[in-house]
Amino acid sequence: MRFVILFAALSLLSGCGPLLDIDLFVVGEKTALESQVLGTYQSLGRDLTAYASVRGVNEDGSIRPAPEMTDSQREVLRALNNQQYNRDDLDQLLAAGSVGEGNEGTLVVMTEAAESIGELTPELVDEVLAEENADRTVVLDRLMKTTPGLRDEDRPEVVWIFARMNQDAAPAGSWIQTREGVWEQK
Repeated sequence: MRFVILFAALSLLSGCGPLLDIDLFVVGEKTALESQVLGTYQSLGRDLTAYASVRGVNEDGSIRPAPEMTDSQREVLRALNNQQYNRDDLDQLLAAGSVGEGNEGTLVVMTEAAESIGELTPELVDEVLAEENADRTVVLDRLMKTTPGLRDEDRPEVVWIFARMNQDAAPAGSWIQTREGVWEQK
């Protein structure tokens, strides 16, 4: 068993409330690659918090301009915000067994929604899943670009680390897919 400190749900909230919601999960022993990837994942949230946390004021009372942000950082910020916005719906779908956490870091439909789940119509379920999986791809791509020393051949291992992070953040009773492709209930 490998111990990995995972920070899940690193995202900025839009609107009122705390700016950063961090859940800590301990699931196994860290490998060097896991430590490196998870450190980069943590820094995504810290870096982006600096852009949205507080408007600075210069000593003379004038408003300090926001730090410059690259297109890639803007895209990750949008993805993290969107993930936070959809979190309650996704937790509801995971808890209901309608979707599961796949071994490639994405959500997978377990049972087609024949009727509404709470306020979620089948059409809305499809939309939320598509958004979440697209957001996860944005975050994963940013991890690959910003983690020092990663090569293209490291991507399968990084995808698995990312998948485990999402699986560990899923509510109890959720379906998760092992690395070998077997579905188990958490």
